[in-house]
Amino acid sequence: MKNFALFLALVIFSGSLAAQVDEPHKPMSKISYKIYTKRLEKPKSEERRMKKGVRMMKRKYISSNQLYKAAEIFTDDSQRLIYVKKVYPKISDKSNAIIVCDAFDNFSHSQILWEYIKEQNAVYGVPETDMDSYTEYLELKDRKKDKQKDELVSETETDKKDTVDEIKKEEVAVKEAEEPEKSEVVDKTEKVVTEDKTPEVINGITFPSPVGYTGSKGCDGYLNDKQFLAFANSLAQFPTDEEKAKICMEYVYTYCFNTAQVMKLGMLMDGENYRYVFFKTAYEKIYDKDNFLYVKQLLTSTKLKSGINEIYIVPGTEKPYAVAEVDNKCFVSDADFEKIKTEIRKESFSTSRSEVAKRLIKEYSCISSAQVKGLLPLFSLEADKLDIAKFSYKYCNDRKNYSVVKDFFTAQASKNEINEYINTYSE
Repeated sequence: MKNFALFLALVIFSGSLAAQVDEPHKPMSKISYKIYTKRLEKPKSEERRMKKGVRMMKRKYISSNQLYKAAEIFTDDSQRLIYVKKVYPKISDKSNAIIVCDAFDNFSHSQILWEYIKEQNAVYGVPETDMDSYTEYLELKDRKKDKQKDELVSETETDKKDTVDEIKKEEVAVKEAEEPEKSEVVDKTEKVVTEDKTPEVINGITFPSPVGYTGSKGCDGYLNDKQFLAFANSLAQFPTDEEKAKICMEYVYTYCFNTAQVMKLGMLMDGENYRYVFFKTAYEKIYDKDNFLYVKQLLTSTKLKSGINEIYIVPGTEKPYAVAEVDNKCFVSDADFEKIKTEIRKESFSTSRSEVAKRLIKEYSCISSAQVKGLLPLFSLEADKLDIAKFSYKYCNDRKNYSVVKDFFTAQASKNEINEYINTYSE
């Protein structure tokens, strides 16, 4: 009888422990968080700061908003990313973790973290966030901003007259299409769109004319001169590139712009990374899609120009106007390569991973020799590694460097088989 009573007590005790595990953890209090961040600011080395921040979280939990603020203490994006990943299991509200992505200066790091968050949330059983692009991320972040940041931001009555008021003024300005006063945008662009089909050239930059356009269209019409200037002048009042890009990316779904207008809005942003993100968002909704390659004139990075090439759909008929030169070399970006590896790792068996890898390699089409080599360790069977090495050759953008793939294999028979495949394919 005593044994039964002891067993029953253990069952009840175990059940109570399980219930405690299932309960959501509370993040640290404001006082605890203040102490935590003060200690996090002390180390002079970013690596030491990262290790100390992780070590201090052993018996604590942190909210997404608290982690967002703590991550901003770091000055090095790489150490910031390591810190966030290591602390991630201690987040009390993982469904809101998307806000942490905004703590990064480097857009690629934001993308890497977002992929990591989605992967981890699946493990923790957190419902998947409905977000397929960076644009949706910004919109979701904006909707949650007030709720997420009230805990740490004390607003005064003056502070409340912020971006929301500016956006409302902007909407009124666009709808009323009033004649704008001379401002920064006028100085930068001089004039908007003429009624001539001849492309407009300003400071050596060619702006395609939408007049008489008959190619592929992402929307039915575009803002007239007064409406566009009202919108652009209002946009110019925002102090940062991030705010300007966010407004443009939101309103490209509400108002229709042509390529020249998108370029002029992009000129109001000093950083080309923000221009690039806006350009990619605008493409699907732009009036004269066949003229879109003109935006590359406002980008200096070869990588960003190639990114524009990747999303551009070449028209089936002759373009109505000449377009800026196209860099035909394609590539898989670091962020996309990480996505490919993440998708492959989700499969448990080497053969299943091989099927997923082939599908993704074919889909992206422009993988490099070094990236092919980077995929091979994901497979446990030598036969699958060899199969992927051969399959990837026809989708490789630098076949002359394929020796790096062959060097991965130690068996001479495997190297000979790759050589034989390459020679047969070349014939």
